[in-house]
Amino acid sequence: MGAGHFLELRAVKACLLLLAAWCAVFAVPAAAKAPEPRSHAPECHAYADSRAGLEALRQSDKGWICADRGWRADTRFALLRFDLGPKGTVPDEFSSRLARFETAFIEIERPDGRIDHHPLSSHDFMPRGHMRLAAALPEAGSAARRITIGMVGPTMPTLLSEARLNLRPTPLLGLDQIWVAVLAGVLMVPLFFNLALYRVLRDRFLLWHVAVVGFMLAHTVISTGLVSLIMPIPVGSASLLIAVVFSGGAASAMMLASDFIEPDSLDPHHRRALRIAALWLTFNLAFYAATIDWLQARAATLYLANWLPPICLGLWVCNVALRCGSRAAKFLIASWAPLILAGLWQVFDGAFGNFTEPAAMFAAQRVAIGLEVLIASIGVADRFIQLRRDRDDHRVRASELARLAQLDPLTGLLNRRAIEGRFAALRREGFGALAVFDLDHFKAVNDRFGHTVGDHVLQAVAASLPHDRDLMAVRMGGEEFVLLLRGRNALQRAEQIRQAITTRIMRDISGLDAPVTASMGLVEIPAEVMPDASFAAIYARADSLLYQAKSAGRNRLVNERMTVFDQHRKERRARA
Repeated sequence: MGAGHFLELRAVKACLLLLAAWCAVFAVPAAAKAPEPRSHAPECHAYADSRAGLEALRQSDKGWICADRGWRADTRFALLRFDLGPKGTVPDEFSSRLARFETAFIEIERPDGRIDHHPLSSHDFMPRGHMRLAAALPEAGSAARRITIGMVGPTMPTLLSEARLNLRPTPLLGLDQIWVAVLAGVLMVPLFFNLALYRVLRDRFLLWHVAVVGFMLAHTVISTGLVSLIMPIPVGSASLLIAVVFSGGAASAMMLASDFIEPDSLDPHHRRALRIAALWLTFNLAFYAATIDWLQARAATLYLANWLPPICLGLWVCNVALRCGSRAAKFLIASWAPLILAGLWQVFDGAFGNFTEPAAMFAAQRVAIGLEVLIASIGVADRFIQLRRDRDDHRVRASELARLAQLDPLTGLLNRRAIEGRFAALRREGFGALAVFDLDHFKAVNDRFGHTVGDHVLQAVAASLPHDRDLMAVRMGGEEFVLLLRGRNALQRAEQIRQAITTRIMRDISGLDAPVTASMGLVEIPAEVMPDASFAAIYARADSLLYQAKSAGRNRLVNERMTVFDQHRKERRARA
C-alpha cells in the first residue's frame, strides 16, 4: 500500500473515531443524568435606577413583582427575594446565569427580624455548570426566613430569572461536565490531525481550521465551567472570554473559507469579502468589550445584531462557490448550518432586548459546535485526499511528459537528450561500447520514393533493433543512430544488428528496387579506460570510424578498441 493510500485510510479512520465519540457524548439517556439539586426560585423581583429607588424597595413591598414576568433588560439595580418560611435555613449557594455585573450584596433576614448585610464582588462568584455562575452563601445552615440578593450594574438583568438558591453546592465536576470533558477530548482529535496534515500539505487553510477548533475548544471549556478545574477565573472575565473565543472562532471560520474554497470556484473579490467579514467580527468584539460595562444590554443588543451581516455574507459567498461546483463549499455550508441556526436563535432573542437565552439554546449551540468541527474536519480530510490525488496525477503527467521529451516521436527510440545526461552512469553500469551507424544513400530513398517511405524505412530500422537490457538505441537525427552495448562480444552483436537492419527493411518495405544497407563505426572503451570521457568525446571517435566505413565503400563496420598500458593502470591504482 502506498504512502498516499495509507494517509487517506488514517484520515477516514480519524473522522470515524471523531463521529463515534461525538455520538457517544450526546447519546446519554436522560435517566442516566444526575438529578438536579433542590433549589429555591425567587418569589419576587424588583428594579431600581438609582440608590434612592433601591433604598425604597428595601424598606417596603411596593414595586415588587411577585410573578415570573416583568423581567427587565436594562436597569441599574436588580433585587431578588427568596422566602424561606418561618423555619427556613440559609442554603449553601446562590447561582444564576453567567453574565457580567459590578458588585452584589446579600441580605439575610432572621426569624427575629434582624437583617445581616453581606457585600459581594464579582471575584466571589465562579463559573459553575453550563453558562452559570455560583457563590457560596455566608452563614449557610443558619436560621433565616428571607434572603434578598441585589445585583449592581448587571449587563443582562433578564438572566436573573434563572437565579436559584441551592440547598447544596453545585459540584465542580458533574455528570454533564464529564460528558463535556469527553467532548473537549474529541475536539482535540481534529486539532492534532490538522497540525499533522499541515506538515505534509503546508496549506494555510489547515492553520485556520486549527484556530477554529482551538477557539471552539476554549468556548466549550469556559462556557461549561470546566475552566475552574484548570484555573480560577472571575465570572466577569469568563463572560467576556466566551464572547472573545466565539467571535475568534467565527472570524477564523471566515478566513478558513477564504483559503479553503477551491481556486477555480471563487474569485478574489469574494475571497476579500470573507476576510472583511472576519475583520468586521473582530471590530464587533472590540466594541462589545469596550462598551458592555457602561452600555450594558444596549451594547449586547448591538453586538448580537452586528452578527447578521457576516452571517449573510458568508452564506452568500458559499452559495456563489457552490454554483461554480465547489466541493469545499458543500462542507462549509453543512458545517455552518447548525451553528448559524443556533446563533440566529441567540441573535434574535437578544437583538430585541429579551435576553432570555433558554438552556435549550445553549444545548443546541453545544451540539452545533461539535457538528461544525466534525463536518469541517471531514471536509478537510476530503480536501487532503483530493489534493493528494491531484498531486499524484500531476506527478504522473509530469513523469510522462518527461519520458516523452526523451523519446523520438517517429521511431519511439531514445533521443540524444536522454542519453547525454545519463552517459556517465551508464558507463559505470558496464556500457563500454558505443556504435554510430546510418543508412547508406538514404537521401536517394527520400528523393525517389518520398518522405513517407523514408519514414517507414526509419521505423523498420527501429523495429530491427533487439529489445535487450544490454543494448540501448538512440536516434540522433535524420538516418543516424547510436547504440550503447555492454557485455562480451559487443563487436559481433553490433555486426549482427547492422546486417539485420537490411533484412528487416527488405521484409517490411515493399517497392524498393535495391537493398538499404547500413554503415557503422564502433569504439570499445572499457570503464577503466578514460573513465571521465564525455559522451561527445566518445561519440566523435565512433563517428570518425563511421566515416572510415563509408570511405571504404559503405555497408560495413569499422571498429576500434582502446586499451591502456599496464604501467599506466598500476600508477592510476596507486594514486587512488
